[in-house]
Amino acid sequence: MTSAATPKGLRRRARLIAAAGDLLVEGGFDAVRHRAVADRAGLPLASTTYYFESLEDLVVEAVSHVCHDDMDAIRDRTSHLTRRRRGCEATAEALADVFVGDDRELLTTRCETVVLAQRFPRLRPLLVNRGKLLGELHHEVLEKSGRTVATASIAQLMAVEEGAVVRALSDSVDDVHAATYEALTHVVDALAPSGR
Repeated sequence: MTSAATPKGLRRRARLIAAAGDLLVEGGFDAVRHRAVADRAGLPLASTTYYFESLEDLVVEAVSHVCHDDMDAIRDRTSHLTRRRRGCEATAEALADVFVGDDRELLTTRCETVVLAQRFPRLRPLLVNRGKLLGELHHEVLEKSGRTVATASIAQLMAVEEGAVVRALSDSVDDVHAATYEALTHVVDALAPSGR
């Protein structure tokens, strides 16, 4: 595997990971198969087994890639959020805008990843780290909105938010963002009261 460390090898490996990530978001974990990934990347089938020891390795890399891109987008939305005092509805809207967005396939992948981590223990540290980063970004959004919040309250707020997303997806609700916004409006003032 020495050629995997060459610039060409690193580029090929990155193409395979990006292709696997795209397939993951588009079709779920069942879509991430050696042949499908190689075809999407425009590389020979043998490259998937050359650069990755197993399909699990490829799936873990794909999840990591998707989570990284998702977190970058969330960080970007957080950084562009203006600093101002927000009422309950405006704070719920800001949270839904930053953490839910409007990409249904990506939201589905987020939910699937949580479940898949129970079968792929190597994903658990990635999701734990992601959860910590999300907690920090929730704190930033709330602080920018003139809200006071304790760490335990952020965990509760995130649980409501994530539960609303899962429920909306499982019920085939068209607008997951709106459903999450509605759920958050009921808890924002209790969990993150407006600062004095």
